[in-house]
Amino acid sequence: MIDINPGTKSVRAGACLLTAALTLIAPLSGLQENEPAAPDTVPTTEFPPGVETLDRIVAVVGDTAILMSDLQITLYQLQGAGARVPPEGSELWKAFADDVLEAMIDDLIYLQEAKNAGITVPEGRVTQMSDEIFAERRSRFSSDDEMMLAVEETGMNMLQFRQMLRSQAHAEGLRQAYRYELEQRTDLPPVIVSEEEVEAAFEEFAQNQPPRPALVSFNRLVVTPLPSGEARDSVLARTIRVQNDFANDEEEFSVLARRHSDDEGTREQGGELGWMSRDLLVKPFGDAAWTTRPGQTVGPVQTQFGLHFIKIERQRGAERFLRHILLRPEIKDEDIEEARTLAIQIADSLRAGSDPERLVALFRGQVADEAIRFDDVSLASLVSQFTGAGGESGLTAPTEGMVYGPLPMERGGPTEFGLVHVLTFRPEGPIEIGDVRDQIRQSLRTRKQIDIILQEVRANTYIDVRF
Repeated sequence: MIDINPGTKSVRAGACLLTAALTLIAPLSGLQENEPAAPDTVPTTEFPPGVETLDRIVAVVGDTAILMSDLQITLYQLQGAGARVPPEGSELWKAFADDVLEAMIDDLIYLQEAKNAGITVPEGRVTQMSDEIFAERRSRFSSDDEMMLAVEETGMNMLQFRQMLRSQAHAEGLRQAYRYELEQRTDLPPVIVSEEEVEAAFEEFAQNQPPRPALVSFNRLVVTPLPSGEARDSVLARTIRVQNDFANDEEEFSVLARRHSDDEGTREQGGELGWMSRDLLVKPFGDAAWTTRPGQTVGPVQTQFGLHFIKIERQRGAERFLRHILLRPEIKDEDIEEARTLAIQIADSLRAGSDPERLVALFRGQVADEAIRFDDVSLASLVSQFTGAGGESGLTAPTEGMVYGPLPMERGGPTEFGLVHVLTFRPEGPIEIGDVRDQIRQSLRTRKQIDIILQEVRANTYIDVRF
């Protein structure tokens, strides 16, 4: 989702953006450099030079105090990240600091609500986030020694610095998880987003966006080589042996995977694919895995890689823990050439105006069972799908209505052949509101809804601002 932040006050509506800016990871889309961000609380021993050490409470949220030092640290780090912080003591500084403090209060409420809701963040996710933040910070220095000196100037050693980043990553992970949980609620309050609001948000969003890449909409058919003769008979015989082993029900799936699978990447791990989401899998595999209950086995399922037996072990949310046994048939050069010849015939049918859906049905089993229509895909992404599909293919400068191919594809199995019927082509240019209108509208709608919920929580939370 595109994140639009039209001004400083909008951080209160977005919350959850605070730690991201403080820890100096790459800013979210649309986050302007003068917008505030806030950390989890920072110990006073971590003050950088020039920050006063005589503390006082500037706000109380529930049973947690925000100290003047917390606010000063946030302003200091925002300034270090490139934010335009007004000179301290000026009226502009006071107004800016007020907004930062309000954003810190909102973030603290998010954190408290996340903890009250029993939300947790996996340790692996916290480690990943803190490592990403550290890597970004490290990229700002020419050497490890230079970074270490900069860290020590803040009164910390590298161990304390890493611990601080981990604490902030954990807090941000909780906020993100809580915000996601709010967004999934079915009882979000109804709100209206006007076209004027969308246009205003787009104007600000577009100011810092790079040019829109060349975009192409197209139909794509993929012709997959099939085994013939002895190779087909051999893989069918192996399929029957695997099915017989399952019928005997004497050995674990992982044992059978080590015995039968041709997938060298997973065979020694008992066919383990791990936690997978459906969109990461080829369509026939994903369809089979998501129409089978956890604990069951399904197969054989044919994909461009071969025949699969799939074990669905567990489920969590939108992910499933999967194992598989792959039986890969031998594909000979003549099988690949036969597929290329068929692809030429299908390409001629497309040029003559045949319906691609009808062609898929007509050549079922030879044309891959996967999505056909793709809209507004970057041209570079399309070209990268094909082996050697450079200038000689003509696809780098497509013409609307043209059919390109057969274009060889390497997707982990035998060589396949893609056919691309270009429907529309838009050269590179400035981003237009039509490119992102729906995303902006949804982002603004979600922000308004979350802001209403946050204000309800604020109304029921003890808040005492003393700044």
